[in-house]
Amino acid sequence: MAKYTYDVVIIGSGASGTTVAFEAQAAGLKVAVVEERSWGGTCVLRGCDPKKVLVGASEARNLSTRLRGKGIKQAATISWTDLMAFKETFVENVPESRLESFQEAGIETFFGAASFQDSHSLQVGDDLIYAEKIVIATGATPSTLKVEGQEYIQTSDDFLSLEKLPDSVVFIGGGYISFEFASIALAAGREVHMIHHNSEPLKKFDPDFVAALVSNMKEEGIHFHFDTDITKVENKGEKLHIHGKDGFSLQTDLIIGATGRKPNIAHLSLENANIDYTKKGIIVNEKLQTTNNPHIYACGDVAATKGAPLTPVVSMEAAFVAKNVIGGDEKIIYPAIPSVVFTSPKLASIGISAEEAKAHPEKYQIKNHDTTNWYTYKRTNEQIALAKIIEDRETGQIKGAHFLSEEADYIINYIAILMKANLTLADLQSVIFAYPSPASDLTALN
Repeated sequence: MAKYTYDVVIIGSGASGTTVAFEAQAAGLKVAVVEERSWGGTCVLRGCDPKKVLVGASEARNLSTRLRGKGIKQAATISWTDLMAFKETFVENVPESRLESFQEAGIETFFGAASFQDSHSLQVGDDLIYAEKIVIATGATPSTLKVEGQEYIQTSDDFLSLEKLPDSVVFIGGGYISFEFASIALAAGREVHMIHHNSEPLKKFDPDFVAALVSNMKEEGIHFHFDTDITKVENKGEKLHIHGKDGFSLQTDLIIGATGRKPNIAHLSLENANIDYTKKGIIVNEKLQTTNNPHIYACGDVAATKGAPLTPVVSMEAAFVAKNVIGGDEKIIYPAIPSVVFTSPKLASIGISAEEAKAHPEKYQIKNHDTTNWYTYKRTNEQIALAKIIEDRETGQIKGAHFLSEEADYIINYIAILMKANLTLADLQSVIFAYPSPASDLTALN
């Protein structure tokens, strides 16, 4: 058995692991990275980046559909084969490129599953690795639905690698992955169903806007089945047969399970290093250190932090871990974090919810805007555009904002800047924006 010694070993080569590795190496530490899957991690290979390529085609198709008869003669259609080939151009070279970038920087690499032997040692295949400090950045994996016939239920990873998209697709789950993929499949001209075990999908988003989004997607053709529990899946040859409680039955060509994600810790043997964890991930303190081992850190989707499981948050956590691994002693403080569901229209949120604001009417005021008839949205024939701004009554500073429109992803980022800078919508009256544009609409939200 070969033995190796390093100052820092990072388990995982995704956004968080890569950030820590390069920062530690730049500080003069001897660094190694361990990866058990393809080099590069979830976001760039089987997550937000390839998904956004599919979203781009959906946006083009949906825009042409809305403008049909208004200057556009024929709506666009999606070629799934061509789209997936285009998606692959963003993905196919990532593993080799990421590995080469490590090697060129002098960062040593190990391919295989890492398991703790004790609080300073890892075994990877036949190699035993000792490290003064260890960073766990293994991310998360799709959860599986435990029902009879679960082997016929595929995951988000599978959806993003489909060579052919069949005529009918069922998505199980009421989170952003189901909604986004359902929107993509619908734009591709498929029959789409979504099954959720309760009547409250997208729980972390504004319920009024979620209801409006669901209503709009229903009108577009998506079939929603709420308060439906799946009990069994059968392969009937040409079709998959889904059974549920109270006699629910549905036939389809493809089933994608998107019932959440779980921390990727199954093979780490965390108990050998006395590392505490829950179903939400590895327990860490404000410095992102594990509870019993200050020299072992965890960040990103594998850690049970206060941050959302989003790539920018993962990168932020990794930057803090890197500082502390190098010798710092910093506690992480999370800013307001924007979240977006890339459906059509898009749903975006940042800061406190309207429910939180209503619980403290003496502190907050809520401004509701139906912007559907505003020029920004009418010119592309959008069917719905809504905004909800939550302000501090005393200072006028924005404490929360929620949007439903095709431009929601852009506007929520403008709001994030305002919140970080403690600016108000009134402060924008002295700013000259390019007009007409979504940014120029901000002054009218005051």
